[in-house]
Order: sequence, then C-alpha cells, then structure tokens
Amino acid sequence: MTPVCRRMRPEEAEALAALLAAAYGSPRFGPTVARLSRMPDAAIHVLEADGALRAAAAVVDYGRVAYLGIVGTDPAMQGRGFGRRIVEAALAPVPADRVILLDASPSGAPLYEKLGFVDVDASVVLEAKAPVEAPSVPGLAPMTEADLPAVAAYDSAVFGADRTTGLTALFREHPAGVVCRRDGRVIGYGLRHPDRVGPVLAEDQETAVALVAALSALAPAGPMTITVPSSHAALLDHLRRREVPELRRLRHMRRGGDRHPSDRGRIAAMASFHLG
Repeated sequence: MTPVCRRMRPEEAEALAALLAAAYGSPRFGPTVARLSRMPDAAIHVLEADGALRAAAAVVDYGRVAYLGIVGTDPAMQGRGFGRRIVEAALAPVPADRVILLDASPSGAPLYEKLGFVDVDASVVLEAKAPVEAPSVPGLAPMTEADLPAVAAYDSAVFGADRTTGLTALFREHPAGVVCRRDGRVIGYGLRHPDRVGPVLAEDQETAVALVAALSALAPAGPMTITVPSSHAALLDHLRRREVPELRRLRHMRRGGDRHPSDRGRIAAMASFHLG
C-alpha cells in the first residue's frame, strides 16, 4: 500500500498514542492526543502505510504563531522518509505568514534545517525529585478558573500569540496553578501537572523562581520535569544550585519572520513541546 498522509480520524486516537509511545519510549501520550483532538486550533496528521499508522505530527496554529510537535515515526519504519513526509504534510496547510516554532532532538534537527528552520536557543529539560525551595514574593495566590482570562491576556503578550484554548485545556485537565499579581495586575503565573511544571511566565527573575518553587510543592509529590529556555539563565542557575539535574537539551527552532515572536527571557518554563 502506498503511504498516505491525512488528518487523523477520531477513532484512531488510541492507535496514535501507541505509535507515539513506541517512537518516544514513553506511555504518556494518551492525554496529549486527547487534548489536541479537542482543540479547534490543532490539527493532527498521520501517515498510513500497510494498513497501520506509521508516523504522525501535529500543528497548533495560534494565529500569528504555529507550533509543530508530537512528530514521531514507527521505529520499525525508520529510514523510509516517513518523518519528512509527515512533517511536510502537517506544515502544508499552515499559512505562509505564520512563524512556526518547534523543539528538535539532535537527531531530528537536520531534517528541520533542510526545511528552512533556524536555531533560536535551547530548551533545557530538568527533573526535580522534590520541591524546589526559593524565597516567596508578594502577590502569589492559587489560580482558579476565574483567573484564566487575565492569565491568557498576560500570556499572549509574552508568548506573542493567543494560547487561550491550550491553557484552558491544560488547567481543566489538572486545575493546579499559581498566579502573581501586583497592584491588581498579573505579573506572572504558572501551571502544574502531575509530572511537570509549566508553563511559567513572569516579569522578573525573582517572581519566576518563586512561581516554580510554589508549583513544585503542589500535589502530587514525586519527580517532575521543568523545561526551561536556555535564555532564562536565572532559573537555570537557581535549579542547578538546588542540584536539580539536567536530563537533555533540545534545539528550539523557528521558521518564518525576522525574529522570534516570544519574549523567551520572560518564559521561565514551557508548557510542552507541542503547546510551546
């Protein structure tokens, strides 16, 4: 059967999660596929060959910015060009004026270079085994759903595009977060999921570090990943001083536009490699 690239069908969600688990060596993709399937600004593309899903990629189009993620190929089908085909299929519908962002592994980056992506900085993945201590700052409070409009507006100004649907989906999956206000204005916020901290955005270094500390102390206890842009040196330095180990680095890349749309210096931690 000739390989075919197309949009994922709803009934293929479980098969896609299994494909991604095999590609990445992790079983965590069920919630990711479910979340993307519900988001109106996300499109999941799959490559089908020999009656099975063999590769996948998703694009979340925020308007000014699009994010490419969950790019994976069946390990048994490596070397057949399926990765490039599915990436090209996923990017084809994206309007030409969009800035497209992604985070590439060292092995995947050469493909993206061929497709016109250039390096911005690195996304550093660390794993904290316990809460990360840091001094608190005034204005920290637990985040509620009523905070989402103000948080999304702040996020948009820093990220460079409206991520309301993605942030809302993350918060409703696991409603744990912290917001920081001064003089009634949001100056930072962060979300916590069972296995990770992020996104975390803040106006200054002290608030960013305090947000990460507060989020790391929320339940459940246990290992949590924190993905920090390499341009946020203050948080990286703080985590290293607390002996939080670095697991790996990915190349944060961009295609389109003459500059990165986000203020990476105010993004202390990323949400994920498909939401930014």
